Amino acid sequence: MNIKFLKAGSGDTILIHHKKYNVLIDGGNDSSYLINEVNEIYSKEEAIDLLIITHHDDDHIKGIIELVKSIKNGNYGKDFIKRVLFNSPRKILGLVPLPQNDNLLSYKQSFELENLFLELSIKWEQCTEETAQIVFDDLKIDFLSPTSEDLNMYSSHKSVRLSDAKCDWTSTMSELEKYIDDENQDTSLPNKCSIVINVECDDKKVLLTGDVTPDRLELIVLNLLAESLTDRLSFDYIKLPHHGSYRSLNRKILEKIKCNNYIFSTSSKRHYLPNKRALLKLLKFVKRDKDKLDFIFNYNEALINLQITEKEKEKYNFKLTPNNKDYGIII
Repeated sequence: MNIKFLKAGSGDTILIHHKKYNVLIDGGNDSSYLINEVNEIYSKEEAIDLLIITHHDDDHIKGIIELVKSIKNGNYGKDFIKRVLFNSPRKILGLVPLPQNDNLLSYKQSFELENLFLELSIKWEQCTEETAQIVFDDLKIDFLSPTSEDLNMYSSHKSVRLSDAKCDWTSTMSELEKYIDDENQDTSLPNKCSIVINVECDDKKVLLTGDVTPDRLELIVLNLLAESLTDRLSFDYIKLPHHGSYRSLNRKILEKIKCNNYIFSTSSKRHYLPNKRALLKLLKFVKRDKDKLDFIFNYNEALINLQITEKEKEKYNFKLTPNNKDYGIII
């Protein structure tokens, strides 16, 4: 198995390859590298066996709209996408009128994608924590969130604050340490309803968090801990929620996790993400042995914007890893 975290603008596009199987998660708001990858899949006479849209914010859904439009225009074939999981308004509520003047939640894009699916006779399913595990050979995909109750609340939600508007890139890590707390947390329903996925294959365990909120992620972690009968959850990699926002992480979560590798997925051109304070939270609260934490970026520009010095890396004992491919990261 390999997982590619593609350059996708300020959002996520994650592509899992395993043997002849392909799983696509989100489409970002820049589909350039996604279309290149899709062309390669098609050239090998393979398909997208599973498409997962974690939620319908612009930086997760725009590239999927462009992909499906390309299918409508005669590329790839109508059967190219085999199965779709997407908690769209139509799937939650049935046929509902298009909300007006509500661009923050990308409702218009969601309805556009629904209509494209209907035109192409592509069926899609609702996804919750109760959705059954999906298996492709020895690749296992488990769904940890959202709950049905949260989806029902989400369906009537009409506004959201997308991110913290403060830039912390020019401050030193020492200066920022006194501001590391959990007082300002993301509680927005759209992010809370992100699909959260656990992927396991080849003795590799990866947590893909979408834009999930810390209160929901904390419950996920507690539930997994209860099942595992351990004091900490181990992952090989974690894709950090909401593109490295410090408002999406808290101490209660991080103290229950054992992981050395954290992935930041963003071009850092919107909302001043990732936050340098997110790195500090991880460094302060993740329980680790002597290993350095590795912060991995699918855009080198995002790493550079953080303005972290060699002395800071030595003092706080961590690594910064830029994208290892032109298209982003492969693990």
